[in-house]
Amino acid sequence: MAGMRLAQDLSDQVEQEMDEQMAQMALNELPQDDFYGDQNNNDDDDDDDDAAQVKGGKKKRGWLGKMGKGLYKRTMNVMKSGGPSTEDEDIKARVLACRSPYAVKDGGIGVQDPEHQKICRSVLSLMIKQMGRNLLTGGNVMNVSFPIQCCQPRTVLEIGACIAGFTHMYLPRAAATPDPVERLKNVVACFVAATTLTSGNFLKPLNPILGETLQMDYADGAKLYMEQTCHHPPVSAFCLYAPDNEYTVSGHQTFDVGFGYNKMYVTNKGVRIVTFKDGGQIKLDFPPDRFGNVFWGDMVHETLGSQTYTDEKNKIRCRLSFGERKNVPSDWFEGVIEQYNPSNPEEEGQMLSHVEGSWVGFVDFDSVRYWDIRTTEKMGMWAPARTLPSDSRNRSDRNFLAAKDFKKAQSEKIRLEEVQRSERKLREAVHGKH
Repeated sequence: MAGMRLAQDLSDQVEQEMDEQMAQMALNELPQDDFYGDQNNNDDDDDDDDAAQVKGGKKKRGWLGKMGKGLYKRTMNVMKSGGPSTEDEDIKARVLACRSPYAVKDGGIGVQDPEHQKICRSVLSLMIKQMGRNLLTGGNVMNVSFPIQCCQPRTVLEIGACIAGFTHMYLPRAAATPDPVERLKNVVACFVAATTLTSGNFLKPLNPILGETLQMDYADGAKLYMEQTCHHPPVSAFCLYAPDNEYTVSGHQTFDVGFGYNKMYVTNKGVRIVTFKDGGQIKLDFPPDRFGNVFWGDMVHETLGSQTYTDEKNKIRCRLSFGERKNVPSDWFEGVIEQYNPSNPEEEGQMLSHVEGSWVGFVDFDSVRYWDIRTTEKMGMWAPARTLPSDSRNRSDRNFLAAKDFKKAQSEKIRLEEVQRSERKLREAVHGKH
């Protein structure tokens, strides 16, 4: 009886936590008060919603009223404009003419292996079954390991190493030029182009273990060193050394994951710093990602939102906006290189150059093409002859997974996770929780 009561208590706890998470997800999906940007309009007086707030004798429209009004306004605008403009059609034609073979018409990179899509969607069923077994045996239902069948035999560090695929083309040019604007253009082209190199595989990568490392050699002689420096939150640190130390690329990255209606959002955080031999430095952040149709429909990965590249010494920056323009594929982006005022960084600066393109196809600065996916080949990379014992490629679960021995891979994955939990408890006992 005591075991049954414990199981019921655990079940109630899990159900409550799931309900709270789902409620928070639903709240996050609701539009904000100024979602439609009409907070300054003066036509709210005809809104007789009893729930409207009154301030200064005037009603304030709630989010539901705003949503209805916003949809009406957009419908009327589309009817008046007659649909996409001539400029939109021209952009769409250019984007569709130059893109990755895995890109989808509406924007982003689609799933490259249909089997991966089926595997991903089996995750929920497998995890529910595992939670049920833990519950019946009196185990902790929250200690459920992600099914190894839904993972790819690569870690997050190994995927991160792909981002250097075009450094051999663009960063030597950036290092050689004395023009800071031209240097910034090449850095932007380098990292926008590399976005395609980490997209298309929808199987989950293995989470690195705290202290796990990765070494990589590249065809141009560059060397990469990576380490997992934090487990919760997951933080990966890295440094790429170019031949003759022309430049280095260093920094760290972490991420948060959230869910919406048939979507998964990945908020990337951290910084990449490109440092040149002459002392010049360009910092760039990470744009957000969205994975659509995770439960039904054809899966697609999109890069959306904004990204900024900053040269603080020369007071110039490049600001990119992804997927903001309607009526064109969502992989379209545009932005400017501008001279900015460091004392007022939010102020719009003086435009020095215009940039536009598609992260799945090309980058143009002032109508000059800097990257074209049809004519650019990524650089080869491989493991050095000797690696540390902590290298990702020495992980037992990864290697069993690569050999398709799922039973041993899952067993090793669980063992490694339990070791991590045990070591974390030992650290917290001495240093406290962080």
